[in-house]
Amino acid sequence: MESVIYYFSATGNSLRIANIMAERMDGLLLPMSRYKGTKCSSRQIGLVFPTYFWGVPRTVAEFVDEMKVEADNPYVFAAATCGGLAGGVLGHLDALLKKKGLHLDYGITIPSVANFIEEYNPKTRSADRKLREADEMAERASAEVIAARRNGPFGFHVWDRMFYKLYTDYKLNRDTGFHVEDTCVRCGICQRICPSRNIVLKNEKPEFQHRCEHCVACINCCPQQAIQWKHATQKRVRYRNPGVSVHDIIEGMGSARDSFISKDRDI
Repeated sequence: MESVIYYFSATGNSLRIANIMAERMDGLLLPMSRYKGTKCSSRQIGLVFPTYFWGVPRTVAEFVDEMKVEADNPYVFAAATCGGLAGGVLGHLDALLKKKGLHLDYGITIPSVANFIEEYNPKTRSADRKLREADEMAERASAEVIAARRNGPFGFHVWDRMFYKLYTDYKLNRDTGFHVEDTCVRCGICQRICPSRNIVLKNEKPEFQHRCEHCVACINCCPQQAIQWKHATQKRVRYRNPGVSVHDIIEGMGSARDSFISKDRDI
């Protein structure tokens, strides 16, 4: 296997980028949530994911921590989507990789449509332009990876760490702000799309289990707009990348156990 790209995407922006890169590179595209802890023998490994508070999402950190890379000194590349500033996200990833005896050879941050709906109205104005530019950046990044270009160094500085601490200390696992309105039709999409298994249907209504990653897939992808965060999201626009379906996002969630993927399987 020449090239494999692992991705994490809750509202579709990163999956769109991963799709473009996998197609241009003729690579295998695999969701991180389903392939945690599986073996990888590829000589070229890609990671595509969104930026959370200038760092990597918990799903990505856990995936890297459980990586079982069999190739010696593989070429590792990454594309991190972001709504605005990306901070030290690539440096954060590089630091995590180094703990596994790896390093980031090539990295790029790709601005896209900001959609952290808990904190602000998704920035859908000029979305077409932003998405077109993101696609073009993915095309250019693919060419650079094919050429085995290297860049960096990548830093994760004190101010990056301070901002990321807002995520780890004040966001992760804190889900008491969620509530579900009576418009819920109990379709179960929120349960299936959650990467943290934080949502279960009890008494035919979603309940939150206090291990939230705050990817906001449940809010943005609810067909009834029934899931709300505190009193902030009732009038805010829901967002999903128009090039990606809800089904596509759900396919990227779950776990190896859910999809009967053996952790000893070679990729």
